[in-house]
Amino acid sequence: MQKSFTRTQRARREDILSAAIIVINREGYAAASVDRIAKEAETSKSTVLYHFKTKEAIYEEVVITLYQTGAAFMTERIMAVETYRDKLCAYLSSNLHFIAEHAAHVNAVHRIIENGGLKSDGTDAVTPLATLLSSGQKAGEFGSFDPLVMALAIRSVVDGASFYFTTHPDLDFEHYINEAIQLFDKATALS
Repeated sequence: MQKSFTRTQRARREDILSAAIIVINREGYAAASVDRIAKEAETSKSTVLYHFKTKEAIYEEVVITLYQTGAAFMTERIMAVETYRDKLCAYLSSNLHFIAEHAAHVNAVHRIIENGGLKSDGTDAVTPLATLLSSGQKAGEFGSFDPLVMALAIRSVVDGASFYFTTHPDLDFEHYINEAIQLFDKATALS
């Protein structure tokens, strides 16, 4: 059962999560103590521990929040288009734009996962994408390819971008995104 929070509690939790993201992104995983997060959030350690019982609970919420926010961002854009080709384009565009626009949060999650803070949120990103590709083939919008292999290739480009984008802030993100879209548009095209 999801715990219900007041507006003030939600705001304080968001402040703490934002502070954790800043500390982890700027200073690293090892520096992200409850004391350091509290200082960045301009609150006390006891307030942080009231909202999150442990440092690990903060890390878990940082990861979950990224995945939930990203999924909502992408879903809205994917559902706004009709054809499977447009859905694939929206999938790539929204996922890569989300990464570029949330680089600090993405980097914080990378650091948490790399340091054993969490393995992942348990979400399977490949199967729904393979289903979209397979459905597009059945509708006659995509050519002949193995949907699972193509989904893995797409996820590799997106996941690789999440690391590259966070370490190259001067990258021309629009160029990268457009090239990735063109690449997979050609790879999935009818022969």
